[in-house]
Amino acid sequence: MKKRALWTIAAIIIAALSIWAVFANAHSLTFAEIADAIRHGHTVFLCAAVLCMLGFIVFEALSLLWILRYAGYPRSLAQGIVYSAGDVYFSAITPSASGGQPASMFFMRENGIPGAVITVTLILNLVMYTLAILVIGVLCLIFKADVFFHFNAVSKTLIVIGFAALTGLACIFYGLLRRGGVLRAIGNRLITLLATIRLMRHPDKWREKLDRLVEEYRMCAATVSGKKRVLSVVFLFDFLQRAAQISVTLMMYYALGGEAGGHGADLFAIQTFSQIGSNCVPVPGGMGVADYLMLDGFSSIFAGDYAFQLELLSRGLSFYICTLLSGLIVVLGYVGSKRKHV
Repeated sequence: MKKRALWTIAAIIIAALSIWAVFANAHSLTFAEIADAIRHGHTVFLCAAVLCMLGFIVFEALSLLWILRYAGYPRSLAQGIVYSAGDVYFSAITPSASGGQPASMFFMRENGIPGAVITVTLILNLVMYTLAILVIGVLCLIFKADVFFHFNAVSKTLIVIGFAALTGLACIFYGLLRRGGVLRAIGNRLITLLATIRLMRHPDKWREKLDRLVEEYRMCAATVSGKKRVLSVVFLFDFLQRAAQISVTLMMYYALGGEAGGHGADLFAIQTFSQIGSNCVPVPGGMGVADYLMLDGFSSIFAGDYAFQLELLSRGLSFYICTLLSGLIVVLGYVGSKRKHV
């Protein structure tokens, strides 16, 4: 609990610094102008942006609930949203995409779901979540490669590293699901090498972690083997989750007066590349890094303070407000679970 509190404080500090940096680099943008832009924004598209933000939480909930239903443990949408919110919130305040899994695990256990089922559910969701953004990124490279080349050298490097990291993760996930024994042997050799050259302490602990990881993925593979419909639906929900978060930027652009069509496709690609590039830096929620990438991309299209305004509004809604809302849901879910035990 103390560690989580420290990560929350660190995340708040990083968020404040990130927002300050955006305003510091803008020419004359003020909070009053931001508020005025919202007040005069197109109501329909502002609502659509909010719905896309909520979709990021809801679609993950649907993904988790679908897996649990297949496993024989159907749960309500409200419970699924608590599982999802726990994942979203703690992933946002820790430097790891899977940092929210312990929170989801806690609430699932509170609802009487066995540990083995929880493990399979969270692993499968993580695999499909990673695969979804990789697929969206590849599609953007195919159809909007020009957008990538408009980024500066630093941003391009981050995006390429992000793609490499996601591809590596996808290969590791596949290897763990299909060839766990081979990866276990490779991992053990690597641990031995690192211990020999004194770059790793307590190698036995790492071997135990590796064995546990391989066994968890083996169990997951055995559970979903041949279940193409289950895998397809989970991937679809995770794809929609990623697309919903990315689409917040599009809706905000249209809300601020952007023309139908216009730069919509370019902004979708910029937001996708920004998410991928921010994944390679171990910072909670990619804060600062994602802002930098978004501003670099937006500035290649828009002049003046508009790029900064769009970045603050879209990032503010898709990440900061989404994280705060998820935190509130987690608190309510925790209080509700404790009341049941009184």
